[in-house]
Amino acid sequence: MRILVIRLSSIGDIILTQSVVAELRELFPEAEIYFLCKPEYQTLPELFGLNLKIIPYSKSFSWHINLTKQSYDLVIDLHNKFSTWLIRNLVRSHKKAIYNKQHKLRKRIVRGNHFISIESTVRLYYSALEKLFPDKFSSTYSIRYPVLHPELIPEEVEITPRIYPDRKLIALFPGAAHNTKIWQIDNWKKLIEDGHNEYEFRIYGNQSDYELTRSLNAVFDDIKNLCGKLNLRQLTAEINACDAIISGDTGPMHLAAALRKPQIAIFGGTHPRLGFAPLNDKAIVLTADLACQPCSLHGRNKCPKGTFECMKQITPEMVEKALENIFIEDN
Repeated sequence: MRILVIRLSSIGDIILTQSVVAELRELFPEAEIYFLCKPEYQTLPELFGLNLKIIPYSKSFSWHINLTKQSYDLVIDLHNKFSTWLIRNLVRSHKKAIYNKQHKLRKRIVRGNHFISIESTVRLYYSALEKLFPDKFSSTYSIRYPVLHPELIPEEVEITPRIYPDRKLIALFPGAAHNTKIWQIDNWKKLIEDGHNEYEFRIYGNQSDYELTRSLNAVFDDIKNLCGKLNLRQLTAEINACDAIISGDTGPMHLAAALRKPQIAIFGGTHPRLGFAPLNDKAIVLTADLACQPCSLHGRNKCPKGTFECMKQITPEMVEKALENIFIEDN
């Protein structure tokens, strides 16, 4: 049996598909399962631990023509956009399914309905399984938490050495794709200053986060800033070596969750009720729970009210206390 699962991007979204792929592997242990994603993300399905064959996505005409020669017994589209509509219609298969994005429900949440919520994006992905296998899956079926297997990372992938081996190593992810997801840089600076003699902090992110975070490692010369210096495989190995991760509502938040790392997730313009909370029993989620939250599905460039109270109400002291609680529970 040949199964094709499609999710082109991005970090968090691909990680959350692991639950559905794990269900498919359990249903069809001998099947050939193919995972189609953009090349820059293929490290993630490689770490699903589910013996997958990865198909790197390409925008080229020849790549799409080649799809017409491919046939699968089952195709599941967990992205559901025009580019993946094209893919699933070019490949041959008798069974195809897409997931329900719940656009209308999410719009109601963004517009201020505080009485409804989405359990998780994973629950939405399971809607594709419900269509294909109604006898096994339903809206009350318990979802799996996504998991990555760091033991599958090649041994030659090097991890940045610790400066203080006797201290807890804390990964900081100050950046985000949208400004309303970014905790103020002065708060990150205060967090580092207050905990500098107790923890070893390390700053992570992509290249675009470097300018945002450059002032943070200027506070102390022993704070390493690795923004833009690691590929996804290296970043995963680094996170796995850390003792705790602090981030906003971003892809690395889901990466930490799937690695089962203790973590603190700070929500501002978005909200866990949209289904983006980290699926991790070791996670502490901080949100101001204001009436105006969430103001958008994926974040905005600026606060619609001009106040940014959702992030201002999350103080460095709150994060410090959460970090303290993590290690109390860990002991």
